[in-house]
Amino acid sequence: MGFENKHSSFKSSVDNTNIFYQSWTKPNANRLLVIQHGIGEHSGRYANIVEKLKDSDFSIYALDSRGHGRSEGIRGHVEQFQYYIEDLSDLIHIALEEQKQEKFFLLGHSLGGVIALQYTMETHNQDRMHGLIVSSPGLKVKFDLEKLVKRELAKVLAKFMPSFIVDTGLDLNLLSHDKSVIEAYKKDPLTHGKISFQMANHLFHLSYAIYEKAKNVHIPIFMIHGEKDGIAEARGSIELDEKVTSKNKTLKIYPDLYHELMNEIPERREEVLSDIKNFLDSVVPEKL
Repeated sequence: MGFENKHSSFKSSVDNTNIFYQSWTKPNANRLLVIQHGIGEHSGRYANIVEKLKDSDFSIYALDSRGHGRSEGIRGHVEQFQYYIEDLSDLIHIALEEQKQEKFFLLGHSLGGVIALQYTMETHNQDRMHGLIVSSPGLKVKFDLEKLVKRELAKVLAKFMPSFIVDTGLDLNLLSHDKSVIEAYKKDPLTHGKISFQMANHLFHLSYAIYEKAKNVHIPIFMIHGEKDGIAEARGSIELDEKVTSKNKTLKIYPDLYHELMNEIPERREEVLSDIKNFLDSVVPEKL
């Protein structure tokens, strides 16, 4: 049986910002997956993993983070990074309640991987998690000399012009080898290439905190990264793997692949999606 796709929204518990989310559900689903997208994108770009799980016993929930997609907020800006965590927590509460589940899986990609890691490392959140999937987390964002200068500048500007927006300068060709993915991204009215000084400053410092707390991750975790990721270096995931102490942890580096593993060319994409499904099934087998 396929999914029923529903669009909805909630008011953030932080400041009443309207947060869009969508769900893919089916009667008598036994497992729950929550997806956290990356910077500049939205929940609608995860159709491939949804399609992969359509015949499983999963229900899936995904939000558009504030400042992204159909949610309210300044594009590319967040006053406090913790707001992302709280919005994700709000969605998880809704999903667990609607699906009458006690536990869930969390999947985060890129910036979403950082958000998912931060959520996981907060007090007691792991108690209700089956496992975590981290895709191409933005822990070691690639820098050139110009970007290093911008990093130092961002520290200063974040104090005086926190919500000032600049272009990320993202080279879309680094997302995927699949040219149709690049063209779709360019034409998608819900994507953006914006970032505020405040947001940039958050990103420059978050990796240190995450590496410090990685030893506290004790649930099953599957870390995946493309070897040729030109946006977030694979060594970020390698270092994360070294610091995570969970007895059930796996790191897979995919040779030659770029940043968006779930949106790569079809034959490689299928490998990634199958690996994700196999991880989910290995932790909580499907109930037939």
